[in-house]
Formats: sequence, structure tokens, C-alpha cells
Amino acid sequence: MKINIYYRHAVSNHPGRFRPSWFSYENCLKNLLNTIKGHDNINLTMALDGDIDQDFTKNYQDKFTLFPTNYKSSLLSYRALLEHIKEQPMEPNELIYFLENDYLHTDDWVEETINLFSTYDELNYVSLYDHNDKYFPEHVNNMISRVYTTSTHHWRTIGSTCGSFIITRDLFDKDYDIWSDAVGDHNTFMYLNEHRNRFVLTPIPGLSTHCMEMLMSPTIDWEKINNVTLNS
Repeated sequence: MKINIYYRHAVSNHPGRFRPSWFSYENCLKNLLNTIKGHDNINLTMALDGDIDQDFTKNYQDKFTLFPTNYKSSLLSYRALLEHIKEQPMEPNELIYFLENDYLHTDDWVEETINLFSTYDELNYVSLYDHNDKYFPEHVNNMISRVYTTSTHHWRTIGSTCGSFIITRDLFDKDYDIWSDAVGDHNTFMYLNEHRNRFVLTPIPGLSTHCMEMLMSPTIDWEKINNVTLNS
């Protein structure tokens, strides 16, 4: 099963607010490269908004195919990426992984993803991030999930996720009309759930994390994973 990763990155040296003290964009990319090493079923495209010669990603150019833009806009660069993907020849069951630049992954995320899509037909959206905020009391008391299992993992449904998710090419084509005009992840997922009965599956425990304080996937020592990457 082929996985086409589209890594969304903008040239910037500012880590943003609410980051762990150990966070860096470069380490997130290194972590991804380490976890996909040896998998010949993965294509990695760097969707870079800005000049690569002004960015650390120039040091890894032999690891990915570059799709450059220079909008200085996350929304415009994302829409350009959607148009680009639409033009790429793929089989309907190939996977497309939209991945933002501030995630870390566990070593086994590729195997677990393939296991999930091999176990169930016609899945909707899959996020590898076990959203910590879904365990806050205000969510726990008002959220109902369906639980799926593979041979190694539990997965549950949630209403929405961030801009990092996996879908088949078939679903990409079916929902392209929505995403091509979308503004904001949460509202788009709510619309898809209400009008097209789409759902998001997330793993327990997580296979990735959004690197934001208080929101990282629970039960996993992400700082340790980051430090292993840092020293690799």
C-alpha cells in the first residue's frame, strides 16, 4: 500500500507560542525521515512556501520531491497543493497524508497505518494524533465515540482534527470540492460530518503528536522521542 506524504512547511525560524522547550521544526522533519527510512512504499513531497535556500530544509533536499510556492500564506499554499495533488496520477486506494510541520511520530506509524487500512474498507479520515484535549472533562462528558480495533491497536472516532490527516485518493477526489474552498480545519470537518457522514479515526495510544503544550498525545514520552531524533 503506497503512502504519499505531502509535508506542509513554510520558511520561518519562529517556533510559535505554546511549544515544548525542546521543540524544533527541523527535528520534526528528521523524525519523519527516520520513521519512513527503509519503506519503499512511501513518496515524500515537501510543499514549501518560501525560498528553500533560506531554510534548513535545503540540507535534506535529496530526501524529498519539492513542490515550491511563495504565497507567504498557509491558505493559498494549501489550495495550490490541493490542485497539484489533483493532477497527480494515483490508484484510488493509494493513501494521501497531509502533514503539517510540527508533528512527531512513533517508529511504527507506517506499519500501524497500513494495518488499519488493510483491516477496514472505506475508511474516512485518519489522524495519527491522539488529541489530548478530547480527554478534558468538557469533551469527555459530551462525546460519544465508536471504537475500532486492528490486531495491534484501538482506534476511535472523533468529530474533527487538525490539518494533518490521511485519506485515500478516492476520498480526496470525492471531497475535493469542499477542501478547495475550505477555511479552517474544525468547521470543515464538522460540515463533512453533518453533510457527508464523514468521521475521523484516531489511535489509542497515539502514533503522532501535535507539538503543543498541554495538547500532546498522552501516555507517550515525546521529549524522549525528540531527543533520540536529535542525537540520531
